Parts: sequence; C-alpha cells; structure tokens
Amino acid sequence: MAVGIGFSWPALLLGFIWALMKRLWGIAAFMLAVDLALGLIGLAGVSADLISLALSIVFAIYCGMRANDWHRRDLQRRGYLVVPGP
Repeated sequence: MAVGIGFSWPALLLGFIWALMKRLWGIAAFMLAVDLALGLIGLAGVSADLISLALSIVFAIYCGMRANDWHRRDLQRRGYLVVPGP
C-alpha cells in the first residue's frame, strides 16, 4: 500500500473523517476531541470565536502536515514494511 510523502490535503479538509477512513481510531478520537474543544472555545464570545477559528485553521494545517506519518506508522504497526520508492 502506497502512502504519500509530505502534506495531506484530504486530512486538512476532512479532519477526523479522514482518520476514520484510514482506520486510525486513536488519531480520529484525538482530532475530534480537539475540534470539539476549539468549537466550545468559540462559544464564549466574538473575540473567542476569532481565536477559535485561527486555532482550528492551525490545527487543520498541523494535521495535514502529520497525516501521512501517522498513516505510515499505523501501517508499520500492522505489519507492513516500508520500502523506498523509485
């Protein structure tokens, strides 16, 4: 199974749904928990809403940057071997 290198746009755009599609249950729970916490921060008021939005964007970018590493590590735990590409 091929895993991309670098940034993952699907993880950025879909968030925890991407993790569920890849069967990364722990990562999906983590992403959902952070998304819910950031959403709750946004309920505090207008300035908190802007802070929540900024933090959500930063978290989505972080997930996009780390997603392929998370997927690769999970596949290695399940017994797949890492083979360098051509």
